[in-house]
Amino acid sequence: MALIKSAALAAFLCLTQSSMVSAASPLTLIDGASGSIKQSSIPQSAVGSGGIVAVLTSPGTPSFFDETNDSNVSFHSYNGLSVITSPGATLSGSSLLSKGNGAAAAASVSASIIVSGITESDVEIGFDETRHGKTLTGIFKAKISSGDEEKVTLIITVPLEVDKEKIVADAKAIYESAKAEAESDVDFESLYDLSVEVVSSASDAERVMNVASEAASKSEVKSREIEQIYSNENSSAEASPSATAAMLACDESYSKNYKTARAKLTAWKSRTARGLTVDNFGTSAAQLIKRTMELYDRDTISAAGIAGSVASYRLSSRSKLEGRVENAIRELFQAQVENLEKSTLKKFNAMLLRKHGKDNEGKEAFYNDNASAVTSALFLCDAALDELEIPSLSLTKAKASQEMSSKVNTALLTFPDSPAAKLKDMKQVTKAVNKQKQPTERKVDLGLDLVAMVRPDGFGNLQGFGGYQLGGNNIIVGIHNDADSPDVIAQFGGKRPPFLRVQPKLKVDIEL
Repeated sequence: MALIKSAALAAFLCLTQSSMVSAASPLTLIDGASGSIKQSSIPQSAVGSGGIVAVLTSPGTPSFFDETNDSNVSFHSYNGLSVITSPGATLSGSSLLSKGNGAAAAASVSASIIVSGITESDVEIGFDETRHGKTLTGIFKAKISSGDEEKVTLIITVPLEVDKEKIVADAKAIYESAKAEAESDVDFESLYDLSVEVVSSASDAERVMNVASEAASKSEVKSREIEQIYSNENSSAEASPSATAAMLACDESYSKNYKTARAKLTAWKSRTARGLTVDNFGTSAAQLIKRTMELYDRDTISAAGIAGSVASYRLSSRSKLEGRVENAIRELFQAQVENLEKSTLKKFNAMLLRKHGKDNEGKEAFYNDNASAVTSALFLCDAALDELEIPSLSLTKAKASQEMSSKVNTALLTFPDSPAAKLKDMKQVTKAVNKQKQPTERKVDLGLDLVAMVRPDGFGNLQGFGGYQLGGNNIIVGIHNDADSPDVIAQFGGKRPPFLRVQPKLKVDIEL
């Protein structure tokens, strides 16, 4: 009995250093080297009561779910848990295993499917364009052709945090291609419960295996026959050389034309990010879409004549290209509408601020005086929106015009109580309070002041003053009997002070 040491199955094998549990040797269903079928079906005795979990690996890529990286399609059973492992498809090789038939056969008998072996580069270049996309194509084609409508748990594992929604969208696009080829009308959600999980360690693999096994345990055991699906060429995702060349031409045209369109879109996004609008955006955008799709159709016209999966692939790529360009244009349209709304409201509020506090008296007068300004602002906005419209994408100005009208009228009604209006009112009050009163007339007034001092004999024991004012003229007369005082004589250089001293003063008052 061999011991199986798989990190992903650790919870089920309960392997420890001190005690080991023996399990049956893996049952080889399809030999990886020769591609021959060793067992056409899974023995009834080997299958537990629950459903089977399929673990699909990628040849040459290490997986936390299968340390041996077994190239065979093998069946394992551990304590009621049934697991079937199979290598996925490759981009080279002509064997049925390389085409993904082994993975399709394993998935057809399983209630839960785990797609592993996805690398970081696979995520970067696009999941639908890798070998894993080829593996899923085979799985979906086998599921649809079998007529089995029981819902299956599908888990796609990635090595790092990525845009999971994109991977889900890619998987659904692959299904739609297979669905179109099979002429089926069954939706993806009716057949698969899809999730994307990050697996970067053995513990992550154990967690995902627990989820898959729990989902499988709730399902009934499916048909154990794998030979028919494995041998069926319709389960293969492989195309003929001419079909492959046509599909590559579709991919090349898709990449080339999207890069050309993206260059134009990037220039528009740069302008929009600065708060501006693109001149004649509606006409230019419609022409960009038309030119992009015409170039794609011209490059891939040969693929349109190949029936089956090639034609469906071309239409799928065309739809994807058209969708990516249109989505970018829709985002640009919305961004420019927002820029236009902001600029219109900014100019309108600036105009209201200039007129506020001038001629209007009260709010009602303010509203009446600025009714024409509302009409003018909306007219200019509508004219700008006309250049943004793209009727072919249902991007019209109707909704934006209604919203703009509502916003402009609201701005007018609320402006008198806005912070900007109140601040201007406060500045005007402050200016009026601090304003100095100006003279009413110009004039020049003249005045004469006479100051006289009488100093008779004495020692300063008598002192008095008298004055008279007439208009702007003043006369002041003083008397002080200090002519004999030694201090006074000393001030005058030993001489007596003059008896009478008169000092005239001319005053000129000019008001301009």
